[in-house]
Amino acid sequence: MNLDIVNDLFNNLKENKFVQNFMKELSNYLEKNVINNAENFSMNNYENNLLVDNLEINNKKIISKYKNEMLLERANILQDYASKTKEKGEMYYIYNKNSNNPNAYNLYVCDPSKSHEVITKNIEELPQGVHLGNVLRKHGKNFILEKQDTQLVENQINKMIKEKMLEQDQYLDSKRIDGHIYRVEEKDSGRIWLYDLNNKVGGGREEIEEIEFPQDLYETAKEGDTFIYKDGTYQKNM
Repeated sequence: MNLDIVNDLFNNLKENKFVQNFMKELSNYLEKNVINNAENFSMNNYENNLLVDNLEINNKKIISKYKNEMLLERANILQDYASKTKEKGEMYYIYNKNSNNPNAYNLYVCDPSKSHEVITKNIEELPQGVHLGNVLRKHGKNFILEKQDTQLVENQINKMIKEKMLEQDQYLDSKRIDGHIYRVEEKDSGRIWLYDLNNKVGGGREEIEEIEFPQDLYETAKEGDTFIYKDGTYQKNM
């Protein structure tokens, strides 16, 4: 056999071995850094249970209007992703802990035909280490944690949440009108519901859930009190 041919074959084998080792190392790196970082991101930034009362995300209060919109948009994201990946099996999403059993999770069945069906599973029935926001698939009788699906879905949901939080800021800013008088309807957990007495909507007064109300005024405010919005803040209406 020609010696040059032998040398070429040997070099090709070495190159192939190098490529194989490189791909293996790259795969290990991605597994440790990308997927695990996605899990840490979920635990640190998306441990939010959108169903809790007085919802706060990153220390920011979310008003009921946008909480409901987030819940609806999250369901749409999950159903859309489940439809596009249905060949991988039925998709489940862990969205909160069961209120009657601290050792169980509520799983949202993401199939659009199931009409927002929810099932409850004990932690022992699920893969080890699962938490809120994880995507699962059922293979036979066992649930499998889908790390890549979790990361992709999480990215979409977090993007949506950021957008909704920005929309909320813009919405509330549009309701704080200089010179308008607001009457207190009720207050609870740092939130206060106000009627804009200068703005009639549908023959009635528009109610606003305010989350940035001066603390000193909040502590003494009671139903029926009126405040004026002036110079970028609420002031007692004299």
